[in-house]
Amino acid sequence: MQTNLSTRTDTGEATGRSLATDLAIAVATGLVMALAKRYLDFHLGLPGHAGVGWIAALVAGTSLNPRRGMAVAAGASMALWGIPVGFNHTLAYNLALYTSAAAVLDGVRWLRLPTRFAAGAALAGAAVHVAKFVFVFGNALLSGTVRHVEVYGFTASLRNHVLFGLLGGLAGWALLGGGRRLRERAALPG
Repeated sequence: MQTNLSTRTDTGEATGRSLATDLAIAVATGLVMALAKRYLDFHLGLPGHAGVGWIAALVAGTSLNPRRGMAVAAGASMALWGIPVGFNHTLAYNLALYTSAAAVLDGVRWLRLPTRFAAGAALAGAAVHVAKFVFVFGNALLSGTVRHVEVYGFTASLRNHVLFGLLGGLAGWALLGGGRRLRERAALPG
């Protein structure tokens, strides 16, 4: 049976779901990402710490929804949800930032980095967060705006983004694994 390329996952298997269903999952993933970004930011003064939550949601959501391009769809959804949730940036900025960072996850999945394993998920999370760091730092350089990253220090901030990206990827992997274990337990007789 031949399947349309758009219904393929990054590993080549057919998803078995309609595009509308996968887009709905991506929109829901984006909502969870936006809520995590907004409400798991504890204003610790550590650049990148708020990324753990939204990266975990992105990694878990795209692992459940592996169709090509769904990380970008989730990133765009996060940007759109960011307006009512209360992000302090414009819609255009949010779209550029979160879709470009999420595109990195689609890219590493296209390169067959296995996010179903802890190491793969951690590396994917770090790649996404470094992409976000590069976007924010590049924007600060181009606009001449002093950002917390510059005050904190470039290398220390980059190190934090790598660390919190690794933790976000691991948290996403753990959330996905925890969900699988709960489904398996629910299916077993008591």
